[in-house]
Amino acid sequence: MRYLCGFTIWVLFAIPALAQNTSGVFGPVVNADDHGVQYRAAFDFDDDSWSQRFHYQKALNGDLRLRGIIATRETTSSEMDFDFIRAEAVWQVTPDSRNYQSGFRFEGRIRGNGRPDEVRANWINQWSLRNGWRARAILMNTLQVADKTNDELDFSGRFGLSRQTESGVRLGVHSFVDFGDTGGIQVFNGNTAEIGPFISFNVTDQIDLYVGTLHGLTRNAADNQFRVFVGRSF
Repeated sequence: MRYLCGFTIWVLFAIPALAQNTSGVFGPVVNADDHGVQYRAAFDFDDDSWSQRFHYQKALNGDLRLRGIIATRETTSSEMDFDFIRAEAVWQVTPDSRNYQSGFRFEGRIRGNGRPDEVRANWINQWSLRNGWRARAILMNTLQVADKTNDELDFSGRFGLSRQTESGVRLGVHSFVDFGDTGGIQVFNGNTAEIGPFISFNVTDQIDLYVGTLHGLTRNAADNQFRVFVGRSF
């Protein structure tokens, strides 16, 4: 319990991530009984701004899960300005019995304030390792469908390494990297990269909690961000 408390304090107050990032490093596994909601909030200490999102998800079977999302962000004109709405579908393509799992997530997003809408395809990979360890890697590409000035595909990646303790608490690190678009792929030269620790656990049989921070690795990434996700299953 002592190491758990210490880690929690570090997560909450670690010093120096894309500003207001409510995204996660998700896996490809779909459970047939998956049905729930989740609230997420991210606070950027650089400009004292919040972003929030709420989603509802339900599995249609053991291979396919649908999710609907609505998100808000704080701007100079509003503390809760519309950010985007998004529809997602996760398709698990590997059998449940394998330690390596793979799948795809397809997304369509409508954004506010005249920003271009987007479609995205994600290749999701997960490795269940020994002694509670788990690794995840996601390759993402995004196309702006309402922007006549940019028809390039934008590539990004998300990576995670974590371990679940015997008590059920998961401790780990998540990373988000923007690789640029098809006009010039790059990682640490002008794009955003961030990394941070997290802790997640079940509060009750139906409620789960994630708490973490993100830390900028590049000049374009925000330096200091706190994130909390609260989910409830049905």
